[in-house]
Amino acid sequence: MVKHYYELPIRFSSLLKRNSDLNTCDLKKSIAQNLYLIITSKFEEHRYDKSYGCELWDMDFELIANQNLWLERIRKSVANSVTRHEVRLYEIAVEIEIGQDENLTSLKDSKSVKKKLSIYIKGRIRETGEEFPFSTTIYLSPLSLD
Repeated sequence: MVKHYYELPIRFSSLLKRNSDLNTCDLKKSIAQNLYLIITSKFEEHRYDKSYGCELWDMDFELIANQNLWLERIRKSVANSVTRHEVRLYEIAVEIEIGQDENLTSLKDSKSVKKKLSIYIKGRIRETGEEFPFSTTIYLSPLSLD
């Protein structure tokens, strides 16, 4: 049985048109979209489920005394939220790496430094048992150096 999942973002203008369907996607893309939405959402941002999201956005500009503890706190938050809100996956493992990305900007040849988090999520799809890898990069706390 083929299941259809809605593609994000949902184009609500399509709902108002007669004989118009919303865009759909397959299971893997739907899971990836949900994982990305969990990571990029802040707790209490969603009206109907205050636990949807992760702690990352509450810690964005936090002074990091111990980088390993900071990363572990974010990893646990993402892992707990994914386990709770992406029920189509099991055996979920989350890894997070921190780095720095430096770019020259066109303004005054200044340098922009951003904290870069690489997030890796692995799990198995309940429906099929196959492995499901997901990764994304999030940039935080921009700084500019002249």
